[in-house]
Amino acid sequence: MATKILVTGANGFVGRHVVNELKAHRYEVLAMGGNDTVSGMDTINLDLTNPQALAQIDFSDISGVIHLAGLAAVGPSFVEPLRYLSVNAGIEINIFETLLTRNSKPRFLIVSSGSLYDPGASLPLDESSGVSPSSPYAVSKITQEELAFYYARRGFESIVARPFNHIGPGQGLGFIVPDLAVQVAAYKRGETNRILTGNLSAKRDYTDVRDIARAYRLLLEWGKAGEIYNVCSGTAISGKEILSKLVRAAGIRNFPVVTVDPSKKRPSDNPVIFGSHKKLTDATGWRPRISIDTTIKDVMSEHLLQKRL
Repeated sequence: MATKILVTGANGFVGRHVVNELKAHRYEVLAMGGNDTVSGMDTINLDLTNPQALAQIDFSDISGVIHLAGLAAVGPSFVEPLRYLSVNAGIEINIFETLLTRNSKPRFLIVSSGSLYDPGASLPLDESSGVSPSSPYAVSKITQEELAFYYARRGFESIVARPFNHIGPGQGLGFIVPDLAVQVAAYKRGETNRILTGNLSAKRDYTDVRDIARAYRLLLEWGKAGEIYNVCSGTAISGKEILSKLVRAAGIRNFPVVTVDPSKKRPSDNPVIFGSHKKLTDATGWRPRISIDTTIKDVMSEHLLQKRL
């Protein structure tokens, strides 16, 4: 394929790693985001919910799109369900419709979510497992998938990725690993004497964001149009284990007091979720390379250098 790729949400946690991955493989990147810029990138900063703003962009030389922009935290979606659906679906519609008006139909990778699977389905979850969204966020992602397949019928080569939980350097607060890491760092500095948590018993499938970014590049290159691919590690680990690894990575000997904060619990928290990446591996050769321990060490090192509390 030609070498210029549009990345939406390029200034976000995953987007920055995707941009780095593409550039490392000699792609030209058109980075599109909000108000923040991506250092060294050809960056367009605009409101993707505004179709008039998108209409000003020249998409004529774009050969591929990795669509990451949108609202990504699950918890707040229970408070703002309408906003999640309107923003996540609306942005995707705006991009597809703008491309249609330019008669441009590049390969298009839509990033959905592994959170839309039926919690009662047998494990590991694969692409044939039933879906039963358990959050407004998941509802918005399955809507994005249906939109992708609708536009595929209008000539786009749409590919859907269903990533499970991803973690790594640069992830903002509002997700379990950075939320715990920032508190562990504060505890090590003597700024707090306890860790506030939600449900730490739930086991989830975590993949390093750098492995996720590599999967997205490979799917854009080798993924089959009209197909869905899980992006996951294939194993599950509990929040309690994550916290223990963070404490060890910080070099803390005396384990902090853990207090459960009811406000951090979600209305729906499935006990165990993990997926299968066999379909992705068969199509692209992808496998996770970075261990959970390496990821945790990198995240903890990052937070020990910061002071947020």
